[in-house]
Amino acid sequence: MKILLVCKDIGGYARKLANHLMAENEVCFIDTSSMSEKFNRAPKIIRRPLKHWAQLRQIKKAIRASGRFDVALFINPAQIDPTQLAVAFKSCDRKIAYLYDSFSRWPMSREQLAEYDEVFSFDPENAKSHGLKKLHNFIYDDHVVEGEPVEYSAIVVMAGKDRVPALEKLAQEFDRLGISDYKFMVQCKPIPGAHPGITFFAQRMSLESVGELVKRSRIILDISKPGQAGLSFRFFEAMASRKKVITTNRSVVDYDFYNPANILVIDEASPVIPEQFINEPYVDVPEQIYQKYTLQGWTRTVFSLH
Repeated sequence: MKILLVCKDIGGYARKLANHLMAENEVCFIDTSSMSEKFNRAPKIIRRPLKHWAQLRQIKKAIRASGRFDVALFINPAQIDPTQLAVAFKSCDRKIAYLYDSFSRWPMSREQLAEYDEVFSFDPENAKSHGLKKLHNFIYDDHVVEGEPVEYSAIVVMAGKDRVPALEKLAQEFDRLGISDYKFMVQCKPIPGAHPGITFFAQRMSLESVGELVKRSRIILDISKPGQAGLSFRFFEAMASRKKVITTNRSVVDYDFYNPANILVIDEASPVIPEQFINEPYVDVPEQIYQKYTLQGWTRTVFSLH
């Protein structure tokens, strides 16, 4: 099958998907976040139109080199320039969109959604209100071998200052339990007076770097963004690495992999962490359920493969 995959792959998740698809398909992967930046030193007044022109030219060239596609998958198309989308639309017989952000962050009109043959959304509330197909994110790495050394009780790596107050309350709860070996990292400017257990950093960390921290921790923290009901990639990283999760996302209890022994849902305003949750061992997710969330299971659903 010839597949066109288009997205703004800031996190690196789509690259994992593209590599998986390339094993058995002819894939043209266009990541608009990594396209030509050669006009960065141009005068500000003309920089943006020049970059737009260069990116559109790159997309046309990549698509022209590949010819016509059986199917095109657009991930978070609201992040992609409409002129770039228009070029890609003309090159394929079937158009699929996957939304791994909520409409509260990246809204799309019903007219825009109607341009696709199928639209999947990770957000169950958005899927229900707009008649879309609900679909989770995916496990992009294999199981971690048991016995790897654990350095941290809990880890979180997130961006933006909006969720720092919730993270501070979690840090205070860990302090109350006498646990200090946690690593809370936030990509934003340092906030004066913030909890000393929070580290602020400037440059986005790679998916591989975050993965290494996850492997060295016992628990992953997940603080939902405002308006988000869909599950972040944290839950799927946790399944792959056999880690527990502490989350503010209550919708996780509706998923078949949910097990209160592994996933603790807390009140963001007043989190309480039972010592029993921290001390008891991880309970493996049944293999049949686990496979459903792998890249193999995810691509079978999206591309209607059997």
